[in-house]
Amino acid sequence: MQIISLYHNHRHFTSCKFSAPSLSLHVYRLPGFHAFSGADVTGRFAGKRKLTCWQALSRCSMEVISAFAALGTSEELGIDTERAIETSVCQLCEPGTSVVDVGDLRWKLFTKKQLEAQKLPPTRGALHEAISRAHHQAVVWYQDDIPHPQLPPATNYGWKEDGGGLVPVPTRDPPAPTTVTHLIKCGCNKSSCRSHCSCRSQRLNCSEMCMCGADEEICCNVSQTLMGIDDDEDEGDPSI
Repeated sequence: MQIISLYHNHRHFTSCKFSAPSLSLHVYRLPGFHAFSGADVTGRFAGKRKLTCWQALSRCSMEVISAFAALGTSEELGIDTERAIETSVCQLCEPGTSVVDVGDLRWKLFTKKQLEAQKLPPTRGALHEAISRAHHQAVVWYQDDIPHPQLPPATNYGWKEDGGGLVPVPTRDPPAPTTVTHLIKCGCNKSSCRSHCSCRSQRLNCSEMCMCGADEEICCNVSQTLMGIDDDEDEGDPSI
């Protein structure tokens, strides 16, 4: 990065690379911290201003500070760096917490405080993409004094091509575990779930995930005990 100063209407550029070695580790963390907590192209955490992020970082260990200082210093993003930054996110979402895993903290805040989704910490998959974008931006900043820098492709760091431009990748993880996405649901809409209903065939009551919506006015397979299947009734929708 460079510091731009004005003197008699003339711009003077000073590279941070020359001054940083004489300063503390706290200075080294600034590019990575700024990219992660909210720069022009990397986004920020909803409802979390820069000062709030800085206060969260101040509660973290030197390991976390070193992790922010490591962002952008090489092309590879280390797993230890990610895990340390994850600790700062936990502090950001619940000041003073001893939890260091965003998944554990999401569950804790949801079960104890019933927080809405937008107020919960990000999933680990979403956090990985956010850290990757911050890392790539820091890589760009650290090469700002090179006329034609050879930068790694942004698509390797939390971005994807779309319509000739780049858009952020929210997460590459599935929206729910396979055991959830493969839950049985029916597509009945005319048979009142009386026959050939995929839920009924598995001796399960219909749910709100089904086409019928488990609406008792149109579905006869909502709250009863299913003992068997009558295959002689009108055809329904067997979709799952």
